[in-house]
This record gives sequence, C-alpha cells and structure tokens, in this order.
Amino acid sequence: MKVPAFKTEPAFQLRPWGGRALAEKLGKKTPEGLVGESWEVSAHPNGVSRVSGGPLDGTPLDELVRQAGPDLLGSRAFKEYGDNFPLLVKLVDVSSLSSVQVHPDDEQARRLEGYPWGKTEAWYIMDRAPDARFHIGFVPDATPAGLREAVASGNVESLLASFQAKPGDCILVPSGTVHAVGQGVLFLEIQQSSDITYRVYDWDRGNEHGQARELHMEKALQVIDFGARPRIFRADRRDDTLGSILAGRQFEIFQAIVATGVDLPARPSCSAGTVVEGDMRLLCGDARMDLRCGDSFVIPAGTRSRLERAFRRARAFSPGQVSRGIGSRRSSPAIAIITYIL
Repeated sequence: MKVPAFKTEPAFQLRPWGGRALAEKLGKKTPEGLVGESWEVSAHPNGVSRVSGGPLDGTPLDELVRQAGPDLLGSRAFKEYGDNFPLLVKLVDVSSLSSVQVHPDDEQARRLEGYPWGKTEAWYIMDRAPDARFHIGFVPDATPAGLREAVASGNVESLLASFQAKPGDCILVPSGTVHAVGQGVLFLEIQQSSDITYRVYDWDRGNEHGQARELHMEKALQVIDFGARPRIFRADRRDDTLGSILAGRQFEIFQAIVATGVDLPARPSCSAGTVVEGDMRLLCGDARMDLRCGDSFVIPAGTRSRLERAFRRARAFSPGQVSRGIGSRRSSPAIAIITYIL
C-alpha cells in the first residue's frame, strides 16, 4: 500500500495542571477546560491521532499502521514493532506544577502492567516563563525512606534536583527518572508509545471533583532510579541544516533550521515532525503541505522530502510571544523537530 506523507489531527487530553496555551499560542482547536496535552502523532488507544487532508483524510493512525504496515513504518521497524506505531509525539502545556512522577522501562512495564513498552522521553522546550524550573532526578543521598517521609510531610520539592532550561534545549528523561515540570512551560515531547505513569506526589491538588488523585508509591519505588540524571542537548543553529540533537535506543531527533529550504533524506524507517517555530511547506512526492507552528506530519519510510520556508500575513509563534499571530520576523528561519524511529 503506497502511503503519502500526511499532516495529523491531534487528540487532546485534559489535565489539572494544563492551561490554554495550545489554543492561545498555537491556534489549536482545543476543547474547553485545562488542556495539558495535544497528542500530535499517536496510535495509542488512550488518544489516537488522525490523518488530516489528502486521500487518507480522517484515517486513525492505528488503523493506517494495520493497513500499511512496512510501507509506512519500514521493514526493519515493522519487524521490531509489528502493527504498532512506536512513537508518541505530544505538545504539552504546563500552566501549574505537573505531578511528580516516574515511568517504567520496557522490562518493568511488561512485568508490572503486561504492556510491551515503558517510557523514555525527550522534551524540546518551545517557551517558558522566566522563573519556570524543571525538577528532574533527586538531590544526592535521597533514599526510598526519605521519599516516603517527604511525601507524608508535603516536602517532596526539597528532594528534587532543580534547574532552568531555555527554548531550544532538548532534555532527555530516561525511564526510571523522577520528574515534574514547573509552571509556565510549553514543550514538544517525544516518547515511546506508552501511557504508564506512576504518580509520586501531586502537590496536594484535587481533581475536577476536589478529590485527591491516586498516588502509586509502591510501583514507583520498584522503578525509580535514585541516581538518574537528565541530559540536556542542543543542536547547532545553522540556517538550512538538519542537525542531530540526540540519538537514543528508541528514536533519533533532529532539528531542521529552515531559512530557505532543507532536504530530508529517505530513511529506512518513517519519521514524525512538528513545526516549533515559524511557517514552512513540506514537499514530498506529489504532496505539498503548508505547515504552521504547532502542526505535525508523518513521512513514510524510504521517502525523500523537503521543507521550505513559507510566510503568512499572520506571523507564527516564536518563543516569548503570547499568541500565534505574533512571532518570527520574515528574516528569521522556521524550525521543525524531526524524529526517526529506530
């Protein structure tokens, strides 16, 4: 089955720590309420994205993977993952502190939940409040007993390692790493297709009914790596280049800086992309797609394509701006984050 490149229509997720930035900054047609996540490229049953436009318009991604298999994923990825799309790409809006949480690795996910994959993730920072902090990993000498005591006393923040990051930073958060995101952060998250989260602490926050959300301390303690630390990556920012940000076991992430145009070579596996700054156009075979900041797309395995700079009267979002209608100057390049399945 020949599969063209395609844009995606996301699935939205309400979160108590979410906000309205996905609508107000990126122009997403979100539901009412606190929207924390836009699942841009997802075949996960908790939120399946769909093809947007073209001959496959409206097709759920999980259904497309079952129909197209290796023609979409590539033969190597299909042999590894079968009829499963192994990536989940999200846009995330944290308007208040997210919960302190941890995710299992693949072996732990199989053992504890009967699910094939755990969750290693990477965050590309698009925008953040000046005082926003990232809480990832523990301070030295933290222990399971100390964590239990801190949760009971409401003093968990004192155990968390904390730092600031700036737009353009990409933070790798391996499975087993405890983390929470400070308020006022908008980022792109690339992760394994898993929704297993063990909540350690939720800042004494209630859900929409005023009830405390469930914690998962016993399972969390089985997967936490108390020595885990994040790693921050940043690609060279050179116009009209496709620069490597990081390569992990599950995926490889690149940054396309599009001043005029950037060629995306054919790869043995498919790729997923999201525009994180400016406007551009994707040329892929007979397909020609206009992309605005926050739009996402999928390129099938073995397919060459090209990104070209495009301009609109309503200029696109850029870091530090408050709406999608304000943003990068015509002289500024547009940026897309491209993730290849490994």
